[in-house]
Amino acid sequence: MRAFAGVTHNTVRTKTVTRLCVYVDRKDGGDSYGDLSAQSKYGHKTCIVGKRGPAGNTSVITWNKTVAVGATIYTGKRKAGGLPAGAIVLATVGPFTVRGYCNAIEGTSAVTDVVSGQDGSSFAWGDNYLSGDFNSGNDQQASNSANGSSNSPDFVNEYSGGDFSVSTGDQKTAFTGFANNGVYIDGPNGPACSFTGYLVMEK
Repeated sequence: MRAFAGVTHNTVRTKTVTRLCVYVDRKDGGDSYGDLSAQSKYGHKTCIVGKRGPAGNTSVITWNKTVAVGATIYTGKRKAGGLPAGAIVLATVGPFTVRGYCNAIEGTSAVTDVVSGQDGSSFAWGDNYLSGDFNSGNDQQASNSANGSSNSPDFVNEYSGGDFSVSTGDQKTAFTGFANNGVYIDGPNGPACSFTGYLVMEK
């Protein structure tokens, strides 16, 4: 409660205000005050309406993908320019590709990498830094690896490595990402590898 010159008014508190009105009591000669629930007797009001913010643009890319069966033999790129066995594209941004790799050699492992498509780029994850020499074709691990089997699932995030960061030399394409990798987290029947994560474009 607040009292002004013998007049008592209730104070209304709000956490989010998009429209604030000042009401002037011209009928009874009372005080003017700001309120969001004024009585109808107030014959005049001046309102300030919050402006809507600019429409957001898409700056976050997410992924949630799986690989049914891990590759038992690493064969490199296919002749047609396809992916290595057990690999899946998680995201493509400018000259960079985020890939998930599912390997089934001595157990099953899932890991997320970033592949460069432009010379002079930079990359950083954990203690691994490539400053200006993350060149085209360079494939860098960008996440902790999940390691397990159909009877021993595993799921890891970046508890120690942290985010990974990538940028072209001119910084026209730059982003920071975060990856989670899983092995048989949906049960012993698979899929063998699971990849979730996101990256945020730096504009």
